[in-house]
Amino acid sequence: MVTAASGPAPQAAFRVLVQGVSKSYHDRHRELPVLRRVSLSVRDGEFVSIIGPSGCGKSTLFNIVSGVVPADEGRVYVNGEETRNRVGLVGYMPQKDLLLPWRTVLDNVVLGMEVAGVKRAAARSEAMPLLAAFGLAGFEGVYPHALSGGMRQRVAFLRTFLFHRDVLLLDEPFGALDALTRSTMHEWLLGVWEKLGATILFVTHDVEEAVLLSDRVYVMTARPGQIKMELGIDLPRPRHYDMTMSQRFLEQKSVLVQALRDESIEAMETMAAPA
Repeated sequence: MVTAASGPAPQAAFRVLVQGVSKSYHDRHRELPVLRRVSLSVRDGEFVSIIGPSGCGKSTLFNIVSGVVPADEGRVYVNGEETRNRVGLVGYMPQKDLLLPWRTVLDNVVLGMEVAGVKRAAARSEAMPLLAAFGLAGFEGVYPHALSGGMRQRVAFLRTFLFHRDVLLLDEPFGALDALTRSTMHEWLLGVWEKLGATILFVTHDVEEAVLLSDRVYVMTARPGQIKMELGIDLPRPRHYDMTMSQRFLEQKSVLVQALRDESIEAMETMAAPA
């Protein structure tokens, strides 16, 4: 009898693998479906973005991947492992920077490490050499109220990075910034990501942002969110902002804009249809 050779499980090829995840919320009167059979993957070192209409469940999906919220059905693998207790397995940066106003930049940066049990002195020693790479050198003693929006986001990102996880979930980190600051942050994030080799799953409403940053982009439908399409971004790396005017960039942006436009039209027609 010939036996098939054993090898690594298919999910081991991915840092994040989501298979058929669904989620609904309930109140006393109704059920609200949020996600329906969502499947996606992120390979080691990839930058993958998710775009979709407001309320389509992108943040709920992040909460499920990070273990904050359980899925109703489906499977989630992080670093090739499926576990019910995923809290702490990924670094998670929410939309708001959540900096503590009574702590300096340095002490906000090391907060996650302290919560994990690292002594403050040791945490500061590890964080100090990284401040320059994150554009924060000389600001370690400054309090959050004195920082620009972009600098606050850098503090939040360094705090997430120092959690020392292979996967980083970034939920619209630049959504509240003005266009000029956002474009500067894009180039900064690309530079940091290329140096650190992190694996990033990124949520955004900004199609241009998704194309500039990503290796692949998933488009979600309106609620209940499903994966409408996946687009590989074939722009060369390293990326820079001048690429946003190139023909290939505009072509790929157009594909995503059209997918979102089609989804918006479909959602409006569904709402207008008689019950």
